[in-house]
Amino acid sequence: MNEAAAWQAIQTAFRCGRELQALLRSLKQTCTVDEYKQFAVGIAAAMDTVNVQVLDRAMKAHPQLRARIESELALVGRVS
Repeated sequence: MNEAAAWQAIQTAFRCGRELQALLRSLKQTCTVDEYKQFAVGIAAAMDTVNVQVLDRAMKAHPQLRARIESELALVGRVS
């Protein structure tokens, strides 16, 4: 995996996380407590899977990208 592909994987993992978090906030407002809990567990599992299978692999291939992630988080509050 080259660095550009690793960065694209990292961006995608962060974007997925943002979208799943937004979905979770929306579901909390529209679902019953039991429905929300079921979705919350599933979303947590999905986020963990993305982190392990995508983000961690990209970071392992290009650990120097950690500085870029931290920089973007400090500057704009997200990886874009």
